[in-house]
Order: sequence, then C-alpha cells, then structure tokens
Amino acid sequence: MASPTAPTVDVYPIIERQRAGRFWISLFAVSWAITFLDGFDLQILSFAGRYIKSAYHLTDTQLGTLGTIGLLGTLIGGLGLGYLGDRLGRRPSIMVATIGFGIFMIVFVFAQDYTQLAVLRFVAGLFLGGMLPLAWALNTEFAPARFRSTSVVIIMIGYSLGSAAGGPVSNVLIPRYGWESVFVAGGVASLLAVIPVVLVLPESVKFLAQKDIKQDRIAKILRRIDPSLKFAEGTRFVAGLVDKKRFNPVQLFSDKLRAITTLLWIAYICSSAVVFYLAFWGPILNERLGFSTAAAATIAACASVAGAAGQLLIGRFIDKRGAGTIAFMPLLGVPCLLLIGLAPLGPALYIVVLLVAHVFIIGGHGGMHSISSIFYRPAIRANGGAWATSVAKLGAMLGPWLAGVIMDGGIGARGTFFVFALFPLVMCGLLFALGRVQKRLPPDADGALAPVSAAAGATRSEEAVA
Repeated sequence: MASPTAPTVDVYPIIERQRAGRFWISLFAVSWAITFLDGFDLQILSFAGRYIKSAYHLTDTQLGTLGTIGLLGTLIGGLGLGYLGDRLGRRPSIMVATIGFGIFMIVFVFAQDYTQLAVLRFVAGLFLGGMLPLAWALNTEFAPARFRSTSVVIIMIGYSLGSAAGGPVSNVLIPRYGWESVFVAGGVASLLAVIPVVLVLPESVKFLAQKDIKQDRIAKILRRIDPSLKFAEGTRFVAGLVDKKRFNPVQLFSDKLRAITTLLWIAYICSSAVVFYLAFWGPILNERLGFSTAAAATIAACASVAGAAGQLLIGRFIDKRGAGTIAFMPLLGVPCLLLIGLAPLGPALYIVVLLVAHVFIIGGHGGMHSISSIFYRPAIRANGGAWATSVAKLGAMLGPWLAGVIMDGGIGARGTFFVFALFPLVMCGLLFALGRVQKRLPPDADGALAPVSAAAGATRSEEAVA
C-alpha cells in the first residue's frame, strides 16, 4: 500500500504519447495469433460443412442450425468471459478462452450423432465467443486515442485471415485425412498458442490502475512500453477515478450511453446476420452455383481476404471521422448483393461481384468490431464489448438458420443474396445516427473523436486522488 505522500502517476498521458516499438510488435503478434485461430476455429465448420452433412445425413436446416448453436455458445461465452475479464483481468481470461476452444475443437471430432455435434459445438462456442472482446479491450487500452479503432482493425485482420485459411487448409487436409483433420489441426494450434500468451501478453495497465490492484505490476508493464521511464518507490498509478463497482448491464444504458448502446447493438445485429450468412454458407453457395468443391472453398477463402482488405481500408477513417464513416461500407455492399441475387451473372463476374461485396460487408463488420467497446470506461470495457458482440450474435444465429430455411423452402441459393441485402441497408441508417451522437461527445469522453489531452489526463489524476 502506497503512503499518503507517495507520488501519483496517471497512465493515460504515458499511453497517449507512446510510439510504435518492440512492445507494440509483440502485443500485435500475439493478438494476431490468437484472433487468427479464433477465426479459423469458428469458420472451419463452413468449409467442412458439406462433409459433415454427408457423414451425418443432415438437411440444410439442420446444418444451418448447427452453425446457429455454435453461435449461441459464443453469445453466452462472450458475456461470461467478458465478466471474467473485468473481474480477473484480460490476460488470464484470454488464457481460459484459448485453452477452452482448443480442447473442444479436438473433442468435436469424436461426436457420434447430430445431438453430440450440437452440444460440442455449443461448448466450443462458449470459449470462441469470449476471445475477441477480450483482445479488443486489451489492445484499445494500450492504444493512443488517435490509434484506438485502427488497433482493433489490425488485429481483426488476423481473425479474417484465420477465417480465410480454412479454405486452403480444408483443400489440403480433408481429401487426405477426412473432415476431422481440420478440427484437430485447429485445436492443437490453439493449445500451442497459449505459450506466447503466457510469456508475452501483458495485462492492461488501465484496468489495473482503475481497479487499484497489483500496483507493482503496472510499473514493469509501463517500462516495457518505454524503457526510459523511472518511477519512485511506492508510486501509485491511476487511470481516472478508481472504480471497484461490480458490473451491471444497466450501466451500459446510463444517460450518456443509452443512445450509443442502442444504436450500436441493433447495427451490430444487422451486420452479424449478413456476415455470418456469407461466412457459414459461402463455400456451399459457391458449390451450388456451379463451382467444384475445391474451387468453392478457394473462392470463399479469397472472399475472407477481400473482407480483411475492407477492414484495413476503413480503419483509419473511423479514428479521424467517427462511427458514421462505417455506414458507407454496408451501403456500397447492398447493390452487390442485389446484383448477385437478381442478375444472371457468369462465373467470372459472379466472383468479382462477390469479392467486392465482401470488401464492403466484412469491412463494415470490422468497423463494428473496432467501435464495440471504445465508448465504455476501462473498468467496464471488456463487459461493454462482450455485451455488444454477444447481443450481435442474435443476428449471427439468425443468418445461417434463415438461409437454410430459405433454401429448404425452395427459393434457392441465389435468392438468399437478395433477401440478405436488407440487413446492411438497415445497418447503414443506424450507423449514420451513431456517428452524429459520437460527434456530440465531449473531447475527454471515452469514444470521443478528439484525443485525450495531457491536460485532461492531469485532471483525471487530480480527480483520482481527491
């Protein structure tokens, strides 16, 4: 315990003035690794779907429901691990998530029937769903305000590339070793990824300071950011007001957050519905539109890479111009989906339009990831991000299931694109409204466009010790 005369240091100005270096490289590298595997493990079901459908004699609705059940697990897991992240810390919660989905990816291959497939996919989803909001919270809390949304976009490219990797990995492994091989590969790689998490990943200094816990660790982590920093013995670190209150979801709808949370959640639901429809059914839709199994998987993988490019494209605009900027991405994706759904496109033109659609649709979804937690103070940020991403899973569950029902109802693969064009259209309007709300936030508010000044940081310090 620091004495009353011990010096007090606010971590905000230190984080704001940092420059890219070894610390950021190591943080991004580990974040990339775990989000890559999260994307691979969540998406691999779509690439192995036709084989699983054949092996267990499933209907389209059953296969779509299997995807939905896994996403239900991610909804519940996101909330549970988000709560754990705001109680115990981001780092130990990330360890739990990585170990959990690594184990249950492997166990999935031992399912004997459809019921066991569903149960095991649900349990794996509990851990898969918690990873992303924890990684976002950790990275945004180390990022200067000018780089906050971009930091999430950068690590989400790892997630998108992991999703894309399912295509080539499936083409190589499944014909030789069966559909089970890709799940074993993902599970083993995930368990190995725990090693760099333990050795390299730091805990959030904003989280530790706001909770007023493990003060001795904060100085060590800050010196990793800037080795030239020196702190007197007994220094107390703060990050705004000390906040030891238990999290309550009602906090996400306080006067200042009510409009933000409402707009964010509904837009996120719409985005997730169309994204997970494309992700889950992509390889199968491609095959039903005339492509071979290998070509269908390759096209789906390329579409994921196109989506990663879209995320990178939008990233820097969000930090400078706000959440409303994201709205242009889904808006431009709407005519692409309508074109596929209504026009008799040839194979080459279909691929081009599909890739462009993914640039805008997935790019916009990446923008949603980047703003999902930035409006909430550090003490509840993991919970804020977890609730946003978990509520968004309502749309993610709707997408695969609804597409299966539509196709079983006789509309056909091409018609699903037309139906799902509605979701990004609604999302667009909500994001324009959210952008207007963000522009009215005071400069020192979480999620504001203007970076936190040194003066604001000093004010936080004075408030914290008052």
